[in-house]
Amino acid sequence: MSILTSIQQEVADCLLADPFFATIPVLVEQPRDVSYELATSAAAAGTYGVVLVPQALVSAPSAPGPIFDPVEIAVRFCENVPVSGGPHALEVAETALALLHLFRPTTINEVFTAAPKALQTVKEPNVVAYEISLRTQAGASYAVPQLDAPVITSAGSLSPQTVALSSSQAGAAIYYTLDGSQPAPRGPTSYLYSAPFVVSAPSLLRTRAWLAGFVASAEARASYGRG
Repeated sequence: MSILTSIQQEVADCLLADPFFATIPVLVEQPRDVSYELATSAAAAGTYGVVLVPQALVSAPSAPGPIFDPVEIAVRFCENVPVSGGPHALEVAETALALLHLFRPTTINEVFTAAPKALQTVKEPNVVAYEISLRTQAGASYAVPQLDAPVITSAGSLSPQTVALSSSQAGAAIYYTLDGSQPAPRGPTSYLYSAPFVVSAPSLLRTRAWLAGFVASAEARASYGRG
C-alpha cells in the first residue's frame, strides 16, 4: 500500500473513530468504494464526507525515497439539499478540521496542521459543500504495513448461517457490522469479534481489522439472504 493511500485511509479512520461521526459516512476517494457507498448509504444521509486523494510535492528531488514535502490532504463534506437530518456540512467540516489539526498518522513520522486556506466552500451539483485542507510541515518518506482484510468463513449465502472471521495477523482486533454500516472500533453498530456467530436474518456483513503498528485493513463483505 502506498504512503499516500495509507495516509488517506488513516484520515478517514481518525474521523470515524470519533462519536461525532457515528452517523456521518466518511469515504475515501477510490472509485471502487465511493460509487457503491454513495449509492447505498451516503446518499441517504444528511451530510457525508469524502477524503480526497492526497497531493504531494518533492522539494528535494535528489534525495532517496522520494521524500514527499509537503503532503497535502483535503476532505470534502457535502450536504444533501434539503438536509434530511443530523448536523450541517459546515458544522461537520469545522469539527473534522479540529480533529485532524495536529493529527499524526502511524504511516509517517509527521503531523498534519491546518493549511492556510483551511476551510473553503466548493461547488458541487445538488449539494452544499465545504472542503477542509491540511498539510505536513516536513517530509513523509515511509509507510507501515497494512493488515490484510479479514477472512469470512461460512457455508453459503442464506440465513441462518454460522459465520467465522479471522485475520492473518495474530492479535488483530476484528470489528464487524450486520446492518451495512461502517465497521469501526467505536462505531455504535459495530461488534468486536470474539467467536463464531449466527446470522439469522438477511444481512450485509462488513468487517475490518485493527492492530497497533499497522494501517487498518481493507474491508471484507458478505451478503446473506433468507433461507
